[in-house]
Amino acid sequence: MRNRAWKTCTRTAVALAVSALTLTTGAAVASAAPAGTVAPSSAAALDVSHGRFDLVLPDARTARTVADDEVTAYHGFSTFQSLTIQSQGFDIEGRIQGRLRSYNFKSLWQVYNLPSSSGWKVWVASFKKDTSQSVLKETFRSEQLIDITIDIKFKVSAANLRGVSTLRIGFETLRLNFNGTTKDFTVVNGASGGAKDQNNNDVPVDFEPV
Repeated sequence: MRNRAWKTCTRTAVALAVSALTLTTGAAVASAAPAGTVAPSSAAALDVSHGRFDLVLPDARTARTVADDEVTAYHGFSTFQSLTIQSQGFDIEGRIQGRLRSYNFKSLWQVYNLPSSSGWKVWVASFKKDTSQSVLKETFRSEQLIDITIDIKFKVSAANLRGVSTLRIGFETLRLNFNGTTKDFTVVNGASGGAKDQNNNDVPVDFEPV
């Protein structure tokens, strides 16, 4: 009985809180693969927008001392879905579903023997300590763009939506540059996902793979 009541409340919250938007991005996929796998051709491409990218500096370095033959890393928030909040006091629940064109972040995680569930800040900490970058450079050279299936549910608590008029839900992207070549690795895991309000402040969000 409690579950039925909660689902009814959630449907009402979505109807009241979201204007002119659906809570599913991309086309429905009858048999969606887990995030991080090659996407079927039937999956609709996700419309992802990247924000500003900030430079990640190795330990004890400054922007002027980064060598030309080193991998340079940047991080930025990539928006998968934008919502307009019209009513306060309700949870928001939705689903992001479709095909993402990106370089595979899991390859970068394997450079430092990190679990694919680790957050982007864990990778950055390892990157800053990597003085040789030999494995990272080889991985960077060999990486090719792939289509990744995304099928993730999200929920934002009403307590975290106070004063929020617009909400951008997405994931961190690591942008790597080496010898004039740039590659973007969007980190689609729960530890690297989040949301931003109209003032670019962080808003907690829970993610659950479908």
